[in-house]
Amino acid sequence: MKIVVGEIREFDVICEADDATVILPKQLFPKGINVGDIADYKNGEIFMWNEEDQYEEEQLSMLFRMLM
Repeated sequence: MKIVVGEIREFDVICEADDATVILPKQLFPKGINVGDIADYKNGEIFMWNEEDQYEEEQLSMLFRMLM
């Protein structure tokens, strides 16, 4: 499931997914995460997207919004 980091709190991280808001333990994430970072959450593990993949996702999203 693709998630986007929404808010970083002391012990947990609030993330937005396509169909839900997910609250995950902060310990699952690597140090240095930022609001807006994109990751995949699968089987209790977090796989952070690299900056290039995040940039491409944002560009595609903007393109689709412009076409609609």
